[in-house]
Formats: sequence, structure tokens, C-alpha cells
Amino acid sequence: MAAPAATENAITASLLYAVGSGRTPSSEAPELPTEMWETIAAVLKDQGAEDRMARVVQAVRAGYEAVGADASLTISAQRYDTLRREFLAGADAGRNVWPVGSTTILKRAGGSWNSALGRVGMAASTRTRASGFGAARFTTEQYRAAVHDFTLAAARADSSTSYQNYLAWRKRSMEQGRSDLPSGPSLRNTYGSWSAALLDGEDQTPDPGTTPGGQG
Repeated sequence: MAAPAATENAITASLLYAVGSGRTPSSEAPELPTEMWETIAAVLKDQGAEDRMARVVQAVRAGYEAVGADASLTISAQRYDTLRREFLAGADAGRNVWPVGSTTILKRAGGSWNSALGRVGMAASTRTRASGFGAARFTTEQYRAAVHDFTLAAARADSSTSYQNYLAWRKRSMEQGRSDLPSGPSLRNTYGSWSAALLDGEDQTPDPGTTPGGQG
């Protein structure tokens, strides 16, 4: 079963974290709404990053304060991605669910980064991604089939179904002509975690002798 989709609180906190990153909130900065605080605490605990809670809350509070004080404040998708990578550096690749990926943010905002910014009170960014970015490229069945094919290939080779092994298997499969395999980050963003993707893939039980698209 797929992991629950990112909540609006998780998305809002992600964007405010990015805007507030490197800023220090004043003594008058607003406290976080209880529900948002609880959301952040839950996702950081799930990622084994509870030690970053104080840092994250400070940045999100600073983001709230900055957005409230400057109606022209904005952030590009590219800058957001950079800050997200820095936050997740060294984390467990199979469990990265927060900050929410920009692809997920775009999908939830109808494919418009500026719409996503507007929802949290920020101004439009002059640097946006190409039109159509964030639109779903693969169907639900293709996501599931990709994970199933990978787990089947791993079982045949008596190898691990780790995230890193999926990346290597996908690369080999694409070199052999497959074009229906979502990237590792796309799978993680869709399911919320690598373990959730593997669980959903296990629900697909076609005949082992008829793996779609070949073994890879």
C-alpha cells in the first residue's frame, strides 16, 4: 500500500523552511500552529532526524515572519531543491520524505510553482521550471510494475532490494532499452519511502516467467 500523500502542513512547512533557512526569527516571530508543529515532529521522527527539530522550527518560524513582513519574498524551485538536498545530505535515502520534494509540491499545485508559492503568501518566482514539469509521467500501474520487476530480478539474482540496487538495476535496464521505469527519487516521492514502494510492489503477482519488459 502506498504511503499517505504529503499533507498541506508538510508542504507549507517545507516551503517556509526553505525561505527561513539561514534566518533567525525575532522574539516576536509567530509560534507554529500546533498541527504544523506536530506534523514536523512526526516526519522528522520517522526519518530519524529528531535532533534537527529545533533547527527546523527556528527556520520555519523565520520563514513565517519573513513572508509576513515582505510581500515580494519568493524562492525559485531550483533554490528550493538545493536547500532540500543540503538538509537531506547523509540521510537514509529510503526514508527521505521531508522537506517535501518539489515534484510533489508542483503536482499538488496543478503543475505551477508560482501557485504553490501563492498558497503560503509568497510572490511569484521569475525562475520557474519548464512547462509541464511535475506532471505525472508514469501511471500507478507502471510504478507498481517497476518495483515488482525489480524485486523479481533481485530475487533471481539473490541480491538485496535496497534503494541503491534499484538505481543500478534501473540504469542497466534502461541501457537495454526499457523506458517505463520511474527514477528512484520519483518512487520515493510517490510512496513516501522506499520501504512503502517495496510493499506496494509486492502486491503485484504476475507469472514470474512473464516479467513485463524483460528482466533487465
